Amino acid sequence: MLNRFLFFIYLLYCFEVGLFLLISPWMQIWNENALLSYFPEIVRDLLLSNYLRGAVSGLGLANLFLGLREVIHFQRNFRKTRMESADSLRNL
Repeated sequence: MLNRFLFFIYLLYCFEVGLFLLISPWMQIWNENALLSYFPEIVRDLLLSNYLRGAVSGLGLANLFLGLREVIHFQRNFRKTRMESADSLRNL
């Protein structure tokens, strides 16, 4: 029971971080970040470049893919475990 709960929390984490990293670089808040004023202009230009935004979005896609892969893996193992337990009960 605890394993399922922790797995669910892990999935929420994967999907939440994935969506945040996928969407946030393309929102207005990325451009209006107060921390950008502390950096030199060359660093600011790098942080606001579309290449870096694409890389961050790529990390978000990777995180979403990881969460989806874990769901599929969990379903397969859960079915396999249920089948094995049903078979062991039949053999009794």
